[in-house]
Amino acid sequence: MSTLFDQYESMQQGLGGGPRQSALGTTAFRNQKLEEEAAIFLKDRQVNFSPTHPITHLVVSNNNLVLAMANKKLIRINLQNPGATNLEDQEVDLSKYAIQARIHNIFLDPTGQHLLVSIVSRDGVTPVDTLYLPQRSSKPKSTSKLKGHLVTAVGWNMRNQLDSVTGPVLMGTARGLILEMEFKSDERLFQSGHEEYCKQVFDIGKDGPVQIKGVEVRSSPSDELKFFVLCATADKLYQFSGRVKSLEERPMFLSVFGNYLGLPPRFVELPSKWKVSWLHLYQPVNAIAPEHFAWLSEQGVYTGDFVWTGTSDDMTINRKLHPSPEGLEESGVPCGMILCEFHILIVWPDKIRGLCILNNQLVFEGTIPDECGKLIGVSKDPMKGTIWVFAERGVFKYRVDREGRNVWRIYLDQGNYELAKKHCNSDPTCLSVVLLKEAQDLFQKKEYVASARLYAKTLTSFEEVSLKFVEVDQEEALKIYLHEKLDSLKVSEQTQVTLVVMWLLELYLRHLGNLRDSGKQNTAEYKDYDCQLRAFLRDPKVRSCVTNNSNAVYELLSSHDDQDNYVSVSLTLKDYDRVIRHLMRHGRHIEALEIMAKKGSEQLFYQHFPALLQAAPSIAVETLMAQGKRINPIKLLPSLIHCHTSHGKGRDIMKYLEYCVDKLEATDEVLHNFLITLYAVEAPDKLLPYFKLQGDDSQSVHYDVKFALRECMSIGEDRACVHILTTMGLYQQAVEMALKFDTSLAKATANRPKYDQDLRKKLWLMIAAHVVQEQQDVAKAMEVLKECDLIKIEDILPFFPDFVTIDQFKDAICSSLQEYNQHIEDLKQEMDDASKAAETIRKDIQKFKQKYSYVHAQDKCCECKYPLLTRPFYLFPCSHKFHQDCLSDAVLGYLSDAKQKKVSELMGKLIAISNDDSAPGSVGQWGDREQIKAEVDSIVAGECLYCGENIVANIDTPFISNREWDAMMAEWQ
Repeated sequence: MSTLFDQYESMQQGLGGGPRQSALGTTAFRNQKLEEEAAIFLKDRQVNFSPTHPITHLVVSNNNLVLAMANKKLIRINLQNPGATNLEDQEVDLSKYAIQARIHNIFLDPTGQHLLVSIVSRDGVTPVDTLYLPQRSSKPKSTSKLKGHLVTAVGWNMRNQLDSVTGPVLMGTARGLILEMEFKSDERLFQSGHEEYCKQVFDIGKDGPVQIKGVEVRSSPSDELKFFVLCATADKLYQFSGRVKSLEERPMFLSVFGNYLGLPPRFVELPSKWKVSWLHLYQPVNAIAPEHFAWLSEQGVYTGDFVWTGTSDDMTINRKLHPSPEGLEESGVPCGMILCEFHILIVWPDKIRGLCILNNQLVFEGTIPDECGKLIGVSKDPMKGTIWVFAERGVFKYRVDREGRNVWRIYLDQGNYELAKKHCNSDPTCLSVVLLKEAQDLFQKKEYVASARLYAKTLTSFEEVSLKFVEVDQEEALKIYLHEKLDSLKVSEQTQVTLVVMWLLELYLRHLGNLRDSGKQNTAEYKDYDCQLRAFLRDPKVRSCVTNNSNAVYELLSSHDDQDNYVSVSLTLKDYDRVIRHLMRHGRHIEALEIMAKKGSEQLFYQHFPALLQAAPSIAVETLMAQGKRINPIKLLPSLIHCHTSHGKGRDIMKYLEYCVDKLEATDEVLHNFLITLYAVEAPDKLLPYFKLQGDDSQSVHYDVKFALRECMSIGEDRACVHILTTMGLYQQAVEMALKFDTSLAKATANRPKYDQDLRKKLWLMIAAHVVQEQQDVAKAMEVLKECDLIKIEDILPFFPDFVTIDQFKDAICSSLQEYNQHIEDLKQEMDDASKAAETIRKDIQKFKQKYSYVHAQDKCCECKYPLLTRPFYLFPCSHKFHQDCLSDAVLGYLSDAKQKKVSELMGKLIAISNDDSAPGSVGQWGDREQIKAEVDSIVAGECLYCGENIVANIDTPFISNREWDAMMAEWQ
């Protein structure tokens, strides 16, 4: 697709617009690479077209480019799609507005939608008209309110985003007036002009007419009502600032300039013989506010930065005049200038030069082909940042190639390290150079700590930097350097990490050792340094290194006799065995117990607990109890027994075993036996409560009853022995022992076998015999009869001596005779009841023999549902009816294997007898058949299939037998 410039050439030749000039190339845009690849400003494209008249002006904004030519014609081009519209629609002829005049200048707003054209007489003095041309129109409109004013500069409203309105605009004139106007592009009824209003807001030419060369208007990014205005003449740069009342009020800027009606505005004066100057602001693409400005006059370039915070009226800082570099004074008056972030591009009629505003050095110089004529000016798109240089017969697009790539070096040479680092753009090589230079400067100034932090970020040799701090005896700076270097090392660099970690550890330990030697271990300095060491050891990289080199670290800690950090490092490495052994070796048993309780494993308890129990028994037992079920007491038992036998810590061990039995519910027999031993030695009074708590069932107690009996007998604990004998089931021995010291205990023991009446009676007879024979107390013997209902007076009479009179037993004998009499009466009553029941049963049997039921022709078998009378059948009292064969087949499934086998044998005999009916000698087989059928009926038809016990007994039988299930599963597989 051809471009608009190609279309323009074709149309000019087609319309007879004069001979075509020699072409500069074969394509509309040609990429040209500068010979020096390091150049900052590169000629990106050259517009190849040959207009019939020289170009006089060019402006570009928001990818909309406008050309003005000497024949008073304008060409408007959309740079995003230059071939999308017809060239005739983009060409605007202004010749009828500029009769006997010429175009003075053109101004394009930031949106690229609004164009102002100022027209002046041929002598360049008398204003003729100012035309307004919106993008959507090809017919410019004259601005009647600007009659008599030659517009030389326009300050557009950068906040405006509308295509149909410009918003308030400040315009500078050739007489020094600053006017505020607003233009609208839409046609309105009964209004011929497009200007909304025109108001003079300030006059800087009160002392004499002075031409305004540039106007820039910006609002504060933090306060949209606060505005800042720069206005340039040939030798002065004015600064205005203030707040507007409202963004909708018109005119809007009266309050800003009203602050300077009584007082002169702030300005900078640079004497100049030139009649021109250029003012430009640098605002990054997509930024909301400019960063700095540049004003070019005969004295050089005056620059400054904007500051948008604060309350001062002066919103510029770092103002500086950059004189023209050597060799440029002879170049004459420039014809244009634009500002970039760090450079300005100045255009002279015969050359283009780029200057760095940071160091005032010439960084670029370029020319254009001679056939393009002399250079006219340069324009920069404020919205897109593109640069366009134009000559009489050529247009060139320049691009900025990595403008800030060498800025860091400039700042470095100036000693501004912060800005140098900022503009290194994360390049590690450049950043290292800056940091190294800054670190060297700080080292020379003896700011060693700050220097160490920077040295660590450079690529300088580790040994070289370390020795520098060692030579000046700056241990703190060296420590900082090592810390920073450690942070920069990768985990994979194990050798370097180990070296740095061990060196840092040595520094920390040496410093702490010096403080301890000076008696400062309780000072804030010591605690702070110790906290630093502990924080250092918690670092994951350090921890990994210490883990891999633990032996060396332990040796280093031991050499400095730093016990606390020895423990701390061991805990960090989870080397609890080492910690506990170290603490025990230094007599710190309580701390060892605390660590073992919080961090230790079960194995550590089994290994070290005996020694700790010997050193601190009470606390050791408390610690052990706090572990709960985590510790197996059986594994500790050998050490507990040894401690008991060798060191006599029975009370503490007994406390722990009681905890195991009561709280942990331990059931190990050996544990209970040991507890019984401790009770026998330390607390015999606890034996009986313990045995009672265990119960009196020899199968459920958790101790060895024979062992317990021996222990109790050895210390004479008779009551406990009685309980153990009872538990063993030796009631006679228990009662015999109890009778020796406590008859009440013997009675309680005799009542234990509640379900063995004979044994119980025997035991009570032993008690009665003891009372009668040993105590010879008849009254007590009678009490024994009352307490036990199993023995009678006749049972104990043989125990009394012959001289005892019967009067003493009269009541007991009478009571016994009455009981016998009552018992005989009860037996008679039971016999009468049994006789009556038997008679009733006989009558029921007779009635049942005479009972009958009806069978109807329509009755059906309950199993197969066919008529009942078609085959032999069974009829049950419950009214269920079954064919004989149906009942046999159904009942077989509920019978046991033995009965099924029995039925099969009987049925086989019946079949055999049936087959032999016609054979000779078959007499007597009828009786056998009836007997066999009776046996079959007794098994098969003994009860109803649906109501009998068999169906109830088999209620949990599966519907599918195991054999059927296996067969079904085999089919599915």
